[in-house]
Amino acid sequence: MQFPSPSVLLGFMLIALIWKFDFAPFMVLIIAILNDGTIMTISKDRVKPSPLPDSWKLNEIFATGVVLGTYLALMTVVFFWVIHKTDFFTNKFGVRPIRDSEFEMMSALYLQVSIVSQALIFVTRSRSWSFVERPGFLLVTAFLLAQLVATLIAVYANWEFARIKGIGWGWAGVIWLFSIVFYFPLDIFKFFIRFVLSGRAWDNLLRLLSPPKRTTAKGRGKHNGLLHREHSMAFKHPSRPPTHCSTTRAATVSSLRSLSKQREELRLQGLRELNTLKGHVESVVKLKGLDIDTINQNYTV
Repeated sequence: MQFPSPSVLLGFMLIALIWKFDFAPFMVLIIAILNDGTIMTISKDRVKPSPLPDSWKLNEIFATGVVLGTYLALMTVVFFWVIHKTDFFTNKFGVRPIRDSEFEMMSALYLQVSIVSQALIFVTRSRSWSFVERPGFLLVTAFLLAQLVATLIAVYANWEFARIKGIGWGWAGVIWLFSIVFYFPLDIFKFFIRFVLSGRAWDNLLRLLSPPKRTTAKGRGKHNGLLHREHSMAFKHPSRPPTHCSTTRAATVSSLRSLSKQREELRLQGLRELNTLKGHVESVVKLKGLDIDTINQNYTV
Protein backbone atom coordinates (compact mmCIF):
# COMPACT_ATOMS: atom_id res chain seq x y z
CA MET A 1 0.00 0.00 0.00
CA GLN A 2 1.23 3.49 -0.85
CA PHE A 3 2.26 5.71 2.03
CA PRO A 4 0.66 9.20 2.09
CA SER A 5 2.60 11.79 0.11
CA PRO A 6 5.02 14.15 1.89
CA SER A 7 2.75 17.11 1.08
CA VAL A 8 -0.08 15.52 3.10
CA LEU A 9 2.21 14.80 6.03
CA LEU A 10 3.71 18.30 5.86
CA GLY A 11 0.25 19.85 6.04
CA PHE A 12 -0.78 17.70 9.00
CA MET A 13 2.50 18.47 10.77
CA LEU A 14 2.08 22.24 10.37
CA ILE A 15 -1.50 22.09 11.63
CA ALA A 16 -0.41 20.01 14.63
CA LEU A 17 2.44 22.38 15.46
CA ILE A 18 0.44 25.59 15.06
CA TRP A 19 -2.98 24.67 16.49
CA LYS A 20 -2.26 21.41 18.39
CA PHE A 21 -4.79 19.63 16.16
CA ASP A 22 -3.96 15.95 15.62
CA PHE A 23 -5.37 14.36 12.48
CA ALA A 24 -6.91 10.92 13.03
CA PRO A 25 -4.55 8.08 11.96
CA PHE A 26 -7.49 6.01 10.68
CA MET A 27 -8.42 8.75 8.20
CA VAL A 28 -4.83 8.79 6.94
CA LEU A 29 -5.27 5.08 6.26
CA ILE A 30 -8.48 5.76 4.29
CA ILE A 31 -6.69 8.40 2.18
CA ALA A 32 -3.88 5.95 1.40
CA ILE A 33 -6.29 3.16 0.36
CA LEU A 34 -8.29 5.40 -1.97
CA ASN A 35 -5.09 6.82 -3.47
CA ASP A 36 -3.87 3.29 -4.25
CA GLY A 37 -6.99 2.50 -6.23
CA THR A 38 -6.55 5.60 -8.37
CA ILE A 39 -2.80 5.28 -8.91
CA MET A 40 -3.06 1.67 -10.14
CA THR A 41 -5.04 2.87 -13.18
CA ILE A 42 -2.15 5.03 -14.42
CA SER A 43 -0.76 1.97 -16.24
CA LYS A 44 -3.82 2.17 -18.55
CA ASP A 45 -3.73 5.93 -18.93
CA ARG A 46 -4.13 7.70 -22.26
CA VAL A 47 -0.85 9.53 -22.85
CA LYS A 48 0.56 11.72 -25.61
CA PRO A 49 3.89 10.45 -27.06
CA SER A 50 6.87 12.70 -26.53
CA PRO A 51 8.16 14.34 -29.75
CA LEU A 52 11.76 14.04 -28.49
CA PRO A 53 13.71 11.15 -26.92
CA ASP A 54 12.87 10.89 -23.23
CA SER A 55 15.40 10.87 -20.43
CA TRP A 56 15.35 10.76 -16.66
CA LYS A 57 14.66 14.41 -15.79
CA LEU A 58 15.50 13.97 -12.12
CA ASN A 59 16.06 17.68 -11.49
CA GLU A 60 12.65 18.55 -12.91
CA ILE A 61 10.95 15.71 -11.00
CA PHE A 62 12.55 16.70 -7.70
CA ALA A 63 11.87 20.44 -8.13
CA THR A 64 8.27 19.84 -9.21
CA GLY A 65 7.64 17.56 -6.24
CA VAL A 66 9.07 20.03 -3.75
CA VAL A 67 7.25 23.10 -5.10
CA LEU A 68 3.85 21.50 -5.74
CA GLY A 69 3.96 19.53 -2.49
CA THR A 70 4.77 22.64 -0.47
CA TYR A 71 1.98 24.56 -2.21
CA LEU A 72 -0.61 21.86 -1.42
CA ALA A 73 0.52 21.69 2.21
CA LEU A 74 0.19 25.47 2.58
CA MET A 75 -3.28 25.41 1.00
CA THR A 76 -4.33 22.77 3.54
CA VAL A 77 -3.03 24.98 6.36
CA VAL A 78 -4.87 28.00 4.92
CA PHE A 79 -8.09 25.99 4.63
CA PHE A 80 -7.89 24.82 8.24
CA TRP A 81 -7.18 28.37 9.42
CA VAL A 82 -10.26 29.67 7.56
CA ILE A 83 -12.64 27.07 9.06
CA HIS A 84 -11.05 27.20 12.53
CA LYS A 85 -10.39 30.90 13.09
CA THR A 86 -12.81 32.74 10.77
CA ASP A 87 -16.43 32.70 9.61
CA PHE A 88 -15.57 33.36 5.95
CA PHE A 89 -17.41 30.36 4.50
CA THR A 90 -20.37 30.94 6.82
CA ASN A 91 -20.72 34.57 5.73
CA LYS A 92 -20.15 33.97 2.02
CA PHE A 93 -21.98 30.67 1.43
CA GLY A 94 -24.40 30.48 4.33
CA VAL A 95 -23.11 27.20 5.80
CA ARG A 96 -23.27 26.65 9.53
CA PRO A 97 -20.07 27.30 11.51
CA ILE A 98 -18.02 24.26 12.53
CA ARG A 99 -15.15 26.04 14.26
CA ASP A 100 -16.21 24.71 17.68
CA SER A 101 -16.64 21.07 16.59
CA GLU A 102 -13.39 19.09 16.42
CA PHE A 103 -15.05 16.10 14.75
CA GLU A 104 -16.65 18.20 11.99
CA MET A 105 -13.38 20.03 11.33
CA MET A 106 -11.76 16.59 11.04
CA SER A 107 -14.29 15.60 8.34
CA ALA A 108 -13.81 18.86 6.43
CA LEU A 109 -10.03 18.59 6.57
CA TYR A 110 -10.16 14.96 5.44
CA LEU A 111 -12.25 15.78 2.35
CA GLN A 112 -10.04 18.71 1.35
CA VAL A 113 -6.84 16.66 1.62
CA SER A 114 -8.39 13.72 -0.24
CA ILE A 115 -9.44 15.89 -3.19
CA VAL A 116 -6.20 17.83 -3.71
CA SER A 117 -3.87 14.87 -3.15
CA GLN A 118 -5.54 12.87 -5.94
CA ALA A 119 -6.19 15.81 -8.28
CA LEU A 120 -2.43 16.35 -8.41
CA ILE A 121 -2.20 13.26 -10.64
CA PHE A 122 -3.79 15.15 -13.55
CA VAL A 123 -1.18 17.94 -13.28
CA THR A 124 1.90 15.72 -13.18
CA ARG A 125 0.74 13.40 -15.99
CA SER A 126 0.48 16.16 -18.60
CA ARG A 127 3.03 18.39 -20.33
CA SER A 128 0.46 21.06 -21.19
CA TRP A 129 -2.56 22.31 -19.23
CA SER A 130 -4.00 19.42 -17.24
CA PHE A 131 -7.55 20.09 -18.46
CA VAL A 132 -6.47 20.11 -22.13
CA GLU A 133 -4.83 16.66 -22.34
CA ARG A 134 -7.65 14.17 -21.85
CA PRO A 135 -6.80 11.39 -19.35
CA GLY A 136 -7.72 7.74 -19.74
CA PHE A 137 -11.21 6.49 -18.97
CA LEU A 138 -10.05 4.18 -16.17
CA LEU A 139 -8.11 6.97 -14.45
CA VAL A 140 -11.06 9.36 -14.51
CA THR A 141 -13.44 6.65 -13.32
CA ALA A 142 -11.16 5.65 -10.44
CA PHE A 143 -10.74 9.29 -9.38
CA LEU A 144 -14.48 9.98 -9.42
CA LEU A 145 -15.30 6.80 -7.49
CA ALA A 146 -12.62 7.49 -4.87
CA GLN A 147 -13.80 11.07 -4.36
CA LEU A 148 -17.42 9.98 -4.24
CA VAL A 149 -16.55 7.63 -1.39
CA ALA A 150 -14.53 10.38 0.35
CA THR A 151 -17.40 12.87 -0.03
CA LEU A 152 -19.96 10.40 1.34
CA ILE A 153 -17.72 9.71 4.33
CA ALA A 154 -17.33 13.42 5.05
CA VAL A 155 -21.07 14.09 4.64
CA TYR A 156 -22.61 11.15 6.51
CA ALA A 157 -20.02 9.29 8.61
CA ASN A 158 -20.25 9.58 12.40
CA TRP A 159 -17.30 7.53 13.60
CA GLU A 160 -16.34 8.31 17.14
CA PHE A 161 -13.24 6.10 17.03
CA ALA A 162 -11.97 8.14 14.05
CA ARG A 163 -13.14 11.45 15.56
CA ILE A 164 -15.21 12.49 12.52
CA LYS A 165 -18.80 13.68 12.16
CA GLY A 166 -20.85 14.36 9.03
CA ILE A 167 -20.75 17.97 7.83
CA GLY A 168 -23.58 17.85 5.26
CA TRP A 169 -23.72 18.59 1.54
CA GLY A 170 -23.40 22.36 1.98
CA TRP A 171 -19.93 22.10 3.45
CA ALA A 172 -19.01 19.40 0.92
CA GLY A 173 -19.85 21.79 -1.93
CA VAL A 174 -17.82 24.59 -0.34
CA ILE A 175 -14.79 22.29 0.06
CA TRP A 176 -15.03 21.14 -3.57
CA LEU A 177 -15.19 24.76 -4.73
CA PHE A 178 -12.17 25.70 -2.60
CA SER A 179 -10.19 22.74 -3.98
CA ILE A 180 -11.05 23.55 -7.61
CA VAL A 181 -10.09 27.23 -7.27
CA PHE A 182 -6.68 26.42 -5.81
CA TYR A 183 -6.13 23.59 -8.28
CA PHE A 184 -5.49 25.84 -11.30
CA PRO A 185 -2.25 27.46 -10.00
CA LEU A 186 -0.66 23.98 -10.01
CA ASP A 187 -0.29 24.09 -13.81
CA ILE A 188 1.26 27.57 -13.61
CA PHE A 189 3.82 26.37 -11.06
CA LYS A 190 4.61 23.40 -13.30
CA PHE A 191 5.30 25.64 -16.32
CA PHE A 192 7.38 28.03 -14.22
CA ILE A 193 9.58 25.22 -12.88
CA ARG A 194 10.16 23.87 -16.38
CA PHE A 195 11.02 27.37 -17.65
CA VAL A 196 13.52 27.99 -14.85
CA LEU A 197 15.25 24.62 -15.28
CA SER A 198 15.51 25.06 -19.07
CA GLY A 199 18.04 27.89 -18.60
CA ARG A 200 16.09 30.48 -20.60
CA ALA A 201 15.03 32.27 -17.43
CA TRP A 202 18.65 32.84 -16.39
CA ASP A 203 19.61 33.97 -19.90
CA ASN A 204 16.83 36.56 -19.87
CA LEU A 205 17.84 37.71 -16.38
CA LEU A 206 21.49 38.15 -17.39
CA ARG A 207 20.42 40.01 -20.52
CA LEU A 208 18.37 42.41 -18.42
CA LEU A 209 21.16 42.94 -15.90
CA SER A 210 23.78 43.63 -18.58
CA PRO A 211 22.14 45.60 -21.42
CA PRO A 212 24.14 46.13 -24.65
CA LYS A 213 26.30 49.24 -24.88
CA ARG A 214 24.84 52.10 -26.88
CA THR A 215 26.90 54.57 -28.90
CA THR A 216 26.18 58.07 -27.63
CA ALA A 217 26.56 61.33 -29.52
CA LYS A 218 29.79 61.95 -27.62
CA GLY A 219 31.12 58.56 -28.68
CA ARG A 220 30.20 59.16 -32.32
CA GLY A 221 31.92 62.56 -32.24
CA LYS A 222 35.06 60.99 -30.82
CA HIS A 223 35.04 58.32 -33.55
CA ASN A 224 34.62 60.93 -36.30
CA GLY A 225 37.45 62.97 -34.81
CA LEU A 226 39.77 59.97 -34.97
CA LEU A 227 38.90 59.43 -38.64
CA HIS A 228 39.56 63.11 -39.42
CA ARG A 229 42.97 63.01 -37.76
CA GLU A 230 43.76 59.79 -39.60
CA HIS A 231 43.03 61.38 -43.00
CA SER A 232 45.01 64.48 -42.07
CA MET A 233 48.04 62.39 -41.18
CA ALA A 234 47.72 60.53 -44.47
CA PHE A 235 47.82 63.80 -46.45
CA LYS A 236 50.70 65.22 -44.42
CA HIS A 237 52.76 62.04 -44.72
CA PRO A 238 52.16 60.51 -48.17
CA SER A 239 54.77 57.85 -47.53
CA ARG A 240 52.72 56.45 -44.63
CA PRO A 241 50.52 53.60 -45.83
CA PRO A 242 46.81 54.20 -45.31
CA THR A 243 45.09 52.35 -42.55
CA HIS A 244 42.60 49.57 -43.13
CA CYS A 245 39.64 51.88 -42.59
CA SER A 246 40.96 54.47 -45.09
CA THR A 247 41.73 51.80 -47.70
CA THR A 248 38.25 50.33 -47.40
CA ARG A 249 36.61 53.73 -47.74
CA ALA A 250 38.72 54.63 -50.80
CA ALA A 251 37.85 51.33 -52.49
CA THR A 252 34.17 51.91 -51.82
CA VAL A 253 34.26 55.42 -53.29
CA SER A 254 36.10 54.17 -56.40
CA SER A 255 33.57 51.38 -56.90
CA LEU A 256 30.66 53.80 -56.61
CA ARG A 257 32.23 56.15 -59.17
CA SER A 258 32.76 53.28 -61.62
CA LEU A 259 29.16 52.13 -61.29
CA SER A 260 27.90 55.68 -61.76
CA LYS A 261 29.98 56.11 -64.92
CA GLN A 262 28.71 52.83 -66.40
CA ARG A 263 25.12 53.78 -65.65
CA GLU A 264 25.55 57.17 -67.35
CA GLU A 265 27.04 55.54 -70.47
CA LEU A 266 24.11 53.12 -70.70
CA ARG A 267 21.65 55.98 -70.33
CA LEU A 268 23.30 58.00 -73.13
CA GLN A 269 23.41 54.95 -75.40
CA GLY A 270 19.70 54.38 -74.90
CA LEU A 271 18.92 58.01 -75.71
CA ARG A 272 21.02 57.86 -78.88
CA GLU A 273 19.21 54.73 -80.08
CA LEU A 274 15.81 56.26 -79.46
CA ASN A 275 16.40 59.79 -80.80
CA THR A 276 18.60 59.24 -83.89
CA LEU A 277 18.00 57.25 -87.05
CA LYS A 278 21.57 55.99 -87.08
CA GLY A 279 21.28 54.74 -83.56
CA HIS A 280 17.98 53.02 -84.38
CA VAL A 281 19.49 51.30 -87.44
CA GLU A 282 22.52 50.15 -85.46
CA SER A 283 20.24 48.76 -82.78
CA VAL A 284 18.16 46.80 -85.32
CA VAL A 285 21.28 45.45 -87.06
CA LYS A 286 22.69 44.37 -83.73
CA LEU A 287 19.47 42.53 -82.85
CA LYS A 288 19.36 40.80 -86.28
CA GLY A 289 22.97 39.72 -86.00
CA LEU A 290 23.97 41.35 -89.34
CA ASP A 291 27.34 42.76 -90.34
CA ILE A 292 26.89 46.49 -90.67
CA ASP A 293 30.07 46.88 -92.80
CA THR A 294 28.52 44.89 -95.70
CA ILE A 295 25.48 47.14 -95.87
CA ASN A 296 25.56 50.11 -98.22
CA GLN A 297 25.44 53.01 -95.84
CA ASN A 298 23.42 55.49 -97.92
CA TYR A 299 21.30 56.75 -95.07
CA THR A 300 21.77 60.09 -93.43
CA VAL A 301 21.55 61.12 -89.86
